[in-house]
Amino acid sequence: MTTREPILDGDTRVRRFRVFNDAGERIGTDEETIPMPEQVNAATLRSRLLQALAVNAAYQAAFTATNTPTAAQTTAQTRRNAQQNSALIRLMLEQLDTTDGT
Repeated sequence: MTTREPILDGDTRVRRFRVFNDAGERIGTDEETIPMPEQVNAATLRSRLLQALAVNAAYQAAFTATNTPTAAQTTAQTRRNAQQNSALIRLMLEQLDTTDGT
């Protein structure tokens, strides 16, 4: 089992580590890219939209011609749809500075 120790070098785009073996001997270095906020926000929006597909399908399946939603259920679904639309618009326009309203 190897262990990693962070190297503080001031680079805000990459994390660097010293890698040690089980005996505590340094065997090399490692690094990982720190994702940009826009990348994180895009991934968050995509994740929320995948969840939205499941929620929307469940909502549609719950109501048939003889079983209609209540006013509260319709209001809640309308709010969710507006959030989902905002998420889709942000992704399409690549306005990924925030995930607010989604």
